[in-house]
Amino acid sequence: MDNQKDKIAIIANNQNLLDLLEESFLLYGKFSISIFTNNSILDLIKKVDNTNVLLVSIDILDNLDKKYLDFFRENEKKSIFLINKEDKKDILLEKQIKPKSIINIPLSISNVIQIIEGLIREEANKMNDIIIGNFSLDVVGRKISLNKINEKLTEKETEILWKLLNKIDHRIPQKEFLKEIWGYDENIETRTLETHIYRIRKKT
Repeated sequence: MDNQKDKIAIIANNQNLLDLLEESFLLYGKFSISIFTNNSILDLIKKVDNTNVLLVSIDILDNLDKKYLDFFRENEKKSIFLINKEDKKDILLEKQIKPKSIINIPLSISNVIQIIEGLIREEANKMNDIIIGNFSLDVVGRKISLNKINEKLTEKETEILWKLLNKIDHRIPQKEFLKEIWGYDENIETRTLETHIYRIRKKT
């Protein structure tokens, strides 16, 4: 279901590039894709809070209004810019945009996907403390507390528990844990998740 997929916004004016990216991501099937051009950036601004990554062709910056340039500056940490070899990266410096990553065209789609997944994984690991009633999860200290009784957690146990608590009303597929926390390919068979969850249960 799309609402469980990471959301990628593709922003470009070059129709051939848009067609290539859209077809490639549809074949990959792991992301929910939205397409935007200069004419629909306002729609993107409305949806950006629910978007994981902005994949932006540098041509989108041509003749862009200041408010839209400000938008790309504000969201540079979730942006990957696509640049033709004949384009100069100085354009980004001139526009005062420092994207998370820059990829040269012609593209390697597998490389694009790898960078996107790395960015998503990095953002997912920016965890905050969680307090629910008498229970608390201390992310930095890697410990849980229930009725003032503390238990230490490992790094992976902390990540697993944080993810479970943030999606407490949703069923999370095992392959999502393995991919986001360990970076494993979905075809890998392992019982490492079950082992970690067993240890967490013993501590709670």
